[in-house]
Amino acid sequence: MSAAEVAENIIQMDDDKGNHDVNGKAPPRKRRRIVISCTECHRRKQKCDRKIPCTNCVSRNKEASCQYETGTPFSKTDRKGTSQSGTDRSPESIETIPIKTADFGYSSNGASTLGILRKIEGDGERLPGMPTDSFDPGNYGMRERYKALIRQLPARTYVEKLAELYFQDINWQYFSIDEPVFRGLMEQWYSMPFNVLSTSGPQALDPMLRSFPALLFQMLAASLLYLPEGSEEMYESLKYTSNMTFEDLAFDYSESGVSILSLLGKRQMSIITVLAGWVRASFLKYTGMVTEAWHQVGTSIRDAQEIGLHRDQNDPQPSPEDSTEQALEKMWMAQSRRRVWMTLLGWDLHTGAVLGRPTSVDFRLVNRSLPVDSLIPKDTRKSPIMQRGENDPPTPLTRALWSWEVMRPLRDILDLEKEGPFPKDFSKVERIHQELLDLQARTPPPFRLQNPDTRFDDLPECRWLPFVRPTLPQLISFDIMALHRPYVFTRVTSRHEALKASLDMLEAQKTYFSLLKQQQYKTFTLFFGTFDAVIMIASIYILFPREHTELLPTARQHFAWAIERFELMANRNRLAEAALGVLRAIYIRFKKAIGYNCVKAMSDVGCSSTSSSGASGSSSDMQTPNSILESSSQKPSNSSNTAASVMMPTKTERGESVSSSTGLTPASGADNNMFANADWAFPTDFDFSSITPMYPLGDIAYNDLTAIPGGDVTSTTWPETFSSTTASSSGLAASIPANSAGEEQPAAWQFGGEFGNDTLWNILNQFPTY
Repeated sequence: MSAAEVAENIIQMDDDKGNHDVNGKAPPRKRRRIVISCTECHRRKQKCDRKIPCTNCVSRNKEASCQYETGTPFSKTDRKGTSQSGTDRSPESIETIPIKTADFGYSSNGASTLGILRKIEGDGERLPGMPTDSFDPGNYGMRERYKALIRQLPARTYVEKLAELYFQDINWQYFSIDEPVFRGLMEQWYSMPFNVLSTSGPQALDPMLRSFPALLFQMLAASLLYLPEGSEEMYESLKYTSNMTFEDLAFDYSESGVSILSLLGKRQMSIITVLAGWVRASFLKYTGMVTEAWHQVGTSIRDAQEIGLHRDQNDPQPSPEDSTEQALEKMWMAQSRRRVWMTLLGWDLHTGAVLGRPTSVDFRLVNRSLPVDSLIPKDTRKSPIMQRGENDPPTPLTRALWSWEVMRPLRDILDLEKEGPFPKDFSKVERIHQELLDLQARTPPPFRLQNPDTRFDDLPECRWLPFVRPTLPQLISFDIMALHRPYVFTRVTSRHEALKASLDMLEAQKTYFSLLKQQQYKTFTLFFGTFDAVIMIASIYILFPREHTELLPTARQHFAWAIERFELMANRNRLAEAALGVLRAIYIRFKKAIGYNCVKAMSDVGCSSTSSSGASGSSSDMQTPNSILESSSQKPSNSSNTAASVMMPTKTERGESVSSSTGLTPASGADNNMFANADWAFPTDFDFSSITPMYPLGDIAYNDLTAIPGGDVTSTTWPETFSSTTASSSGLAASIPANSAGEEQPAAWQFGGEFGNDTLWNILNQFPTY
């Protein structure tokens, strides 16, 4: 609490005491507080250090707006009551002289209120226990705490090796950290004299350098999770206990980075503060802590807004007084700020769509320019910003810009989703769908999965290109899945498009998985892309097994590959391990649904013959990821097998009719409905539009979705296991034994979690698995 605030509180207490002695009189009006902060700090409600310009205005590039309503800050008066105007002193002396408490018309003797205030701010002793909120460089506690945290950094040799690993294997994925800027800051950090921290503390450092250790800790934590095979022994000396794992050490480093940011607070933040928070979010997502990562992204966005990353006018602008090198450096810094803001928006938008959570920012309401697709030089002070040409090799920034272009339609998709399963104008859905197809056709040649331009693959700076080709198509596939997600239960066309997009997603996932090493199995994209697509495919075939029979062999094959990938990832990927039980439960229902379908509707498209009671036949059409899906290539689909679109009859509970032109799903238990068979009498007036859209990953992260064994069930035939898995597997296939006909079936698996009655999981729990 500042001296002016203490004075105000004490004066108010004195006035209130006097009011009790006078009966019947209204209390006096509160005195108007004297504004001693600059106009910008007062407007933003921040602590002002009264410098000219103040530090807050300097950090936000607002030096020209730093003005004081009360005039230039005055120096402290001497003991005779005389004072000197700040105009008679040099700026250096003004910055180091504290503000004298105003007299407020009170006596200045030691027993008065003013005397107490002068003891607080003057040369006299401070009152014991009086708190202070100033960011004091001489604060011993904060200085020692900061030193204790940075002591946990490993030796510079290890830091440089892990940083190199980060830029080689991680940074290209989002390209938010400028390697030349990082190298420059690291050189400054290790060139800093020890007495700066031991005597002055972190406040004596530049704001970017002050928070640099926090970014360093987060990068080291991420790199420890990407250690190549055979390199672990090199870093064994970093562990400080015998049974410590590198993941434990990574969490220690990440928490140290968080502690540094918490110690420094929210004043005088810089772009390094934002980057440290963002790398922390990526670390949390990489380790399966999706909820915590989502909240950290929101925090980083608010920090970015605090330092003005969301507006062009807050970018550094070259001035006529700047030299050429200074002007170029400011221009490149503006590009870096735009790139960081674009990355944060992309994460916010995409993760919100995946989890079913509202986004923090609507980018359409913010006027922000995108960075220029240019080759970033090692020395930004000597190279101008030049647009990359078509014949120039692509950069990670090229990939980031195209990713943002692909994710932009998600904003309109999320807005359309708010209208529910029956939007006012379905032409909007068709228009967005066509835009996504156009985007897919305009994919830059080096990024295409089919027939790509491979001219640059052998360049060292383009070593990441093969990994990009299977990941970018997944973004468009997810856009299509998200677009049709609200309508898969009410519209045949949406089911067909969502099913095709899910299969495309799984095909890209299979290719991407084959390129990765085991230490990269923690990658978040590997989980979400496979899990969401499998749940979409399974739910469509379980609820509507007589539709899309021509795609069923391919769907079964990708289901098998997805199971195999999750089993291989389970030991390294927490999300994959947690989702195996859910796959177990959905697998049982999927096999029963398509088994019924094989007998009733699609014996001529390559499905194995299965009885309606669940007896399974040959599974020769199921192959491992290393084999070829022969059934789909040797047996072309027959157009007569495609399910016809049917009309949605009148909803009895809503009393409304639906036009047949939209091709909606019937609300009654018609032949198309799997639940209308002899195993279970599905409600004849069930409204499929009452089922909420699916957010499988969001249900795992927020609703604790899991699978639990149910009670005892009657004897029946167990469906065949996928031939791509082995009995020795520790995951899903091993937990589902391939019993012969007539053997006792184990307990039926049900879905558990905090989901409502209107969700897909509750509907599937009603479906008998035996």
